[in-house]
Amino acid sequence: MAEHPLTKFIPNLITLMSLIAGISSIKFSIQTNWKLAVLMIMLAAFFDFFDGWMARKLKKSSQFGAELDSLSDFISFGLAPSLLINLCFTHELGRIGWVISLFYIVCAALRLARFNIENMKEQSKVFYGIPSPAAAGIIMIPLYLNFIDQVKFTINYPLICAILTTFAGVMMISRVPTPSVKNLKVKTLYFRLMIISVVIVLIFLISYFWQTTLLVAIAYLLISLLSLVTYFFTFFRRST
Repeated sequence: MAEHPLTKFIPNLITLMSLIAGISSIKFSIQTNWKLAVLMIMLAAFFDFFDGWMARKLKKSSQFGAELDSLSDFISFGLAPSLLINLCFTHELGRIGWVISLFYIVCAALRLARFNIENMKEQSKVFYGIPSPAAAGIIMIPLYLNFIDQVKFTINYPLICAILTTFAGVMMISRVPTPSVKNLKVKTLYFRLMIISVVIVLIFLISYFWQTTLLVAIAYLLISLLSLVTYFFTFFRRST
């Protein structure tokens, strides 16, 4: 009987934990436990980052692992956040809200399928479009706002959710270059500053969890918008 080292299965086990967190988010969404549903998606994103990191460190990448990761990402960052947003807010828009949710789910599936086909090199410094975990973080911005009890925001939550969900879906399947931090190489000085910044963010997460999460999500949203504007500006400049 063939023997396999335990380390071979560690990345796939982490991926399965991400999948379990995503499915649990769906369960909590159906039960209208919005905070736990959001936290499960965030936990899935945490596992999703570390399964790829672990696979690279252990040099245990495989086609099976890649396919499993895509399936997990579709459930955790495609289906789960879209269902969460629809059950919480966009159901008030009727059929339009459901169509927008379906659009996001389809875009997530298309992005993951395209990612697998193109087999993007790890050395790449950019993503084309935004990754599905980041898209999920963007569409949950209204939920972060809603969880901050100290401030009552008088905004049209269903409309904002519809706009953000549509934007995130379009950005996932777009060819707009966006920064990738996985293989970003920086000088020693900047690396130290990045470490300090991460520590500060972690400290604020402990003390002001939802406020910090909101700021991080908005920051990434602004980066995505800037990337989109830059892309169109470059495109029109080349055309003229």
